[in-house]
Amino acid sequence: MNDPAIQSDARPLPTNDLATAYQPRRVLASAFSLIWNVLVILLFIALRGPHRLEGFASHHKAIQSSGEFLFSAAAFATICFIGHAIVNYPVELWFGYLQERQFGLAKDGIRAWTLDWLHGVLQHGMQFIAGATLILVLQHFYPIYWMIYLAGAWLVLFLASSYMAYAMLPRGLFHFESPDETLRARLQSLVQFSLPKIVIFSSPSMRDFTGGMIGLGNLKRLLISRSTAAAASDNLLRFVLLHEQGHLKYHHTLLSTLAGWAWVALGMIITDFGILHFKPGIDGHLAYLIWMALGISIWMAVGEPMLAYLGRRLEYQADRFFLRNGGNTESLQSALEELSNRNHARSEKLRRRDTLLHPLPSIWNRVHAAKIFESSNLGRK
Repeated sequence: MNDPAIQSDARPLPTNDLATAYQPRRVLASAFSLIWNVLVILLFIALRGPHRLEGFASHHKAIQSSGEFLFSAAAFATICFIGHAIVNYPVELWFGYLQERQFGLAKDGIRAWTLDWLHGVLQHGMQFIAGATLILVLQHFYPIYWMIYLAGAWLVLFLASSYMAYAMLPRGLFHFESPDETLRARLQSLVQFSLPKIVIFSSPSMRDFTGGMIGLGNLKRLLISRSTAAAASDNLLRFVLLHEQGHLKYHHTLLSTLAGWAWVALGMIITDFGILHFKPGIDGHLAYLIWMALGISIWMAVGEPMLAYLGRRLEYQADRFFLRNGGNTESLQSALEELSNRNHARSEKLRRRDTLLHPLPSIWNRVHAAKIFESSNLGRK
């Protein structure tokens, strides 16, 4: 699978050396985090951790009622997640704070960063515990059709999470407000269509140009950071508004949600097949969760290039919407350079294996694809 634009054919652009040094570290962080987590899970299995915890629960009280089983499953999932969070804290501290502080992307102290990290861990923890408990409960009470029920439940969860994405944003970490009349008039003057509901968000240390369309249905919102609204040029703001309108028009949020669900569901099926082949009879037991977590972790890593490729395709499509509605290659290139230089997001000098993991195409490729589109009959319509 190759992107439609070939980097070598694009006109050379100025590169940002700071961004070129920063981006490979993000790839390294993802790879190291995956390897670290897989090794921790394997060590936990080798030390018979799942069996020890399950034996501890059974030793104190035989699990007979559905309520006792539910409590035992939830307690086991909670213990596993807390252990996972503890062993991952040093890794995330290094790559998520200390490394980014070197590039001026982290302004607050370790205490503030840890508080933000705890907020994220708490949110992910609730999702993990609910999902893990649901697996064991369905296996226990519906041993034949549990996977169908689980896939359906996850579909509802994925869609609900996307639908309520704005409502789920942590209010303690960011300040949210509607744009004032002056800002809204400025944004409206840049485009010909009616703007969606816009929310300006900020935090004391935020300097990035960031934002995007989130949510589904009547809860969809266009988020724009205060730094973007205050410091970005009109050309960049026009590009953002049109580009995000393209995502909205082509239902990219919904498509991404369904693609993510389908990939997770397929990984669950394949992992379950492997577990039952190598560990028959383990389904319905607490140890099953650990093997499922191991399999899904590897499966998501394998799927990262594919999901990143899908992300790049959606970006190209949103770029074409920008070009169809008054934009051109020069304004697209200028906006992307302003955006990327601000966020240290330049990737032109990365190796091919690094760019395969990026959900955003490089500026070279996006500019080259825009030129191809503009020169085609479709682009002139």
